[in-house]
Amino acid sequence: MAFKFSPLQVRNQEFAKSMRGYRPDEVKQFLTQVADFINELLQEERSLKNEVETLTRRTIELERNANAIKEMIDERAQKLMNSARQQAEKLLIDAEREREKILKEVGLNSEKKREELYELTGIYEAYKRQLLYVLEGVFNSVKKFEESVENRTAQSAVEKIGPKIGILQPINPIMAIRNTVHRRRRAFFLKPQEE
Repeated sequence: MAFKFSPLQVRNQEFAKSMRGYRPDEVKQFLTQVADFINELLQEERSLKNEVETLTRRTIELERNANAIKEMIDERAQKLMNSARQQAEKLLIDAEREREKILKEVGLNSEKKREELYELTGIYEAYKRQLLYVLEGVFNSVKKFEESVENRTAQSAVEKIGPKIGILQPINPIMAIRNTVHRRRRAFFLKPQEE
């Protein structure tokens, strides 16, 4: 059972006097020391509560900022993917038109047509490979962009929080997040390795 005393209650505590009891001046001195200690503990508790509230507000603000950045990145990635799809469809349509145009222009016998069809199939496959290469490049660019934004966000958070907690040496922002953020929140910063 915990008793809660204020410093004033400890200072003003009276004891019954007896013939061979404690010396009243020593008891008063001790009670004063205890009251001062309790007062220091209460001030420290208030200070720590204020600091926790400040850090909690800052954490919420950083989470909001991180979510806004993630939404912006997702939106930009979606636009890039849509643009890449449109370009790919245009390339395929152009290739198909070119193939049909060549077939119409060349009115050769069936063997020549087979040879040309084989050649056009090769061109089609080349376009397809080129398209896949372009899409892979866009995907890698988006991924690198997301990583750079995550690194900058983590570095910014470390630079803002670091001086407050007294860091003496530079730290890796990803390691700082890995060691300090709850695992559900950390999932945003550390994407699982895909493929």
